[in-house]
Amino acid sequence: MPHDLPKSAADARGAAPASPLLFASLATALAGFLDAVGYQQLNHLYVSFMSGNSTHLGMAFAAGEWADAAHAGYIIGAFVAGAFLGTLISDGASRSLRVLLLGEIVLCVAAIALASAGFPTHALTLIAATMGMQNVMHRDISGTDAGKSFITGSLFGLGQSLARVLTKRAKLAPACVNAVSWLSFIAGVGCGALSFTHWGVIPSLTLACLVLVFMFILVSVI
Repeated sequence: MPHDLPKSAADARGAAPASPLLFASLATALAGFLDAVGYQQLNHLYVSFMSGNSTHLGMAFAAGEWADAAHAGYIIGAFVAGAFLGTLISDGASRSLRVLLLGEIVLCVAAIALASAGFPTHALTLIAATMGMQNVMHRDISGTDAGKSFITGSLFGLGQSLARVLTKRAKLAPACVNAVSWLSFIAGVGCGALSFTHWGVIPSLTLACLVLVFMFILVSVI
């Protein structure tokens, strides 16, 4: 089965990564990495896991913790804004995958500058927007939507794919892709937690920026 978007869809996005599974796995691992950094810096809020933030928002409303609710809402709004901007780029720009990655790199550099200036919370708000943009860059690999930070979907897809393998309605490849997505996220979370603990916000964001640069290279070398 094809390991990337159909040619027409890839052309619409402007470029395809040289290794789509590696690209999607890096995107998912990066989301996990930055979620771990955000969780520790933002008082248990995330930069890509908006289901968790939405739960936090609802609980804050119920408890009357308005400042906490506003903080969660601010991060959610930044993610939505990033998804909005990323979709406009994806739908309208030529070579849009490269443009998306350049946009993410610019936002990440701006976040590093903000953190260096003593504003780590504002920096991670920019990172939430970056993650919103990144979810636009998902890949279709073996019929599986990979590269998003919606890991609940990957776990559901794993169980569903295994059931269809058992009933001989599908091959094993989609289950493997979902498993790789989940494992990539877990690996990213572990690395992010260790990076934040030992090095702090600024080096962690710098490392994330280098990963984005590497993803840009994967897209450019076709």
